[in-house]
Amino acid sequence: MTMMLAGRYSLMSELGQGGMGTVWLAVDELLRQQVAVKEVRLPADLDEASRAELTERTLREARAAARLRSHPSIVTVHDVVMDSGRPWIVMELVNGRSLDRIVREDGPLPPAQAAWVGRHVLDALAAAHAMGVLHRDVKPGNVLLTQDGRVLLTDFGIATVAGDAALTQTGLLNGSPGYIAPERLRGEVDGPEADLWSLGATLYTAVEGRSAYTGPNAAAVMAAVLLHEPAPPQRAGALTPVLAALLEKEPQRRCPPAQAAAWLQAVAQGDVPADTRPTARRRPASTGRRFAVVGGALVLALSLTAGAVIWGMSRPGESAGPEPTRGTTSPAKPVSSSPAGKPLFGTGLHSCRVLTPAQVSALLGSALKNDYKDRKICQYFGTNGSFAAVSLFRVPTLKGAKANFVGIKQTFQDLRDEHPDIKFSRTPVVGEESFASVYRANGTYTANMVFRMANVTATFTYSGPRSGTKALGQAAASVAAAMERARPAG
Repeated sequence: MTMMLAGRYSLMSELGQGGMGTVWLAVDELLRQQVAVKEVRLPADLDEASRAELTERTLREARAAARLRSHPSIVTVHDVVMDSGRPWIVMELVNGRSLDRIVREDGPLPPAQAAWVGRHVLDALAAAHAMGVLHRDVKPGNVLLTQDGRVLLTDFGIATVAGDAALTQTGLLNGSPGYIAPERLRGEVDGPEADLWSLGATLYTAVEGRSAYTGPNAAAVMAAVLLHEPAPPQRAGALTPVLAALLEKEPQRRCPPAQAAAWLQAVAQGDVPADTRPTARRRPASTGRRFAVVGGALVLALSLTAGAVIWGMSRPGESAGPEPTRGTTSPAKPVSSSPAGKPLFGTGLHSCRVLTPAQVSALLGSALKNDYKDRKICQYFGTNGSFAAVSLFRVPTLKGAKANFVGIKQTFQDLRDEHPDIKFSRTPVVGEESFASVYRANGTYTANMVFRMANVTATFTYSGPRSGTKALGQAAASVAAAMERARPAG
């Protein structure tokens, strides 16, 4: 028997269930079109005050989503009605499947496709955040892929809208275990960064086919989020550093939206194999050009040697070495010597310990806003919207390092296809071989400098409102000097 809702919507069949309610296929009898209607599930043991609170939460969801109805990656909310003492939300009917269902039925997504999905979800989140709306429940089940190629973010059921009073929801979990950002679990004041963490966890599931954090129950999963790091991705390929940056536990060190967007766009445009594993990282050489288009994402393609992607990771059987004392470098025993008789570098170099704070500020052209530190890739973000990255890629042999440098140089030269005005220079001369490039797009300069010293290739990227080429050259010279001082004795 068909149920008529609010005298207008005929409920036809159940489409699915979630933690907050049931979604029905319905017909809008006034406009004669199919819609989806969400019925909020009210637990039987709730008292009257709690039922009123949950009703208010649903109304708030409708208000949050309705404010975003014009965005192409957010499910449109048409109406909200009260019937039988509880609210129902009327939404556009989406002809597609959720991301978690796709992973269950079809298996993990290739890295490029996962990045494409993530880019659309990030666009939706950016629109929501700009209007003061936090989603607070980004997860694979709330990301829909339609048959006509759209990516949609749905279910703002526990959204926080700026200006609304906070609702406590005693006994109800604000989010889904495994996708709740650490700061939310700690009870701290959260912000847009928490949604970005949830996006990182969602993309991890999409590309790996399993959750980043697991456990026998919700409490165990949340403890894992707070205390442990996820298992290293095995399928993520070029998406690996993006996942690491988004899943940073401290929000102030998490990858900001602009950088995440640049990385996801670059990976989505690359021809990345669906099964990219640490022991099989082959890809067409032309992929490097696409990965290098966006300034910050440049480091993803800067370890090409003989067609293999190194990604700054140790090779099988090669120790990563101990972490050096802060502020110093302590190279491990060199593996061999260069033709000039100088030993090669060991594993002691650290990308975040080769520039002083003053040198970083000079490179950015402004004060440091925040940073993201990793042994292999260090990123800095200036207060004027500028971005800089320093990476040191070491390979065991001199021959491999030379081939690596040639591949990187070709990658940059291929940028001419998309940036005909790019300018290359062989100066300043740093290390044993070097080159620099600069171009401008949409009012933003992107400058890069690469040099090789023995078996280490250093790459610098700057993006911001000024050219930055002089500061980049000075920074490279400073790093080369620091590396020379840290080189093992012959």
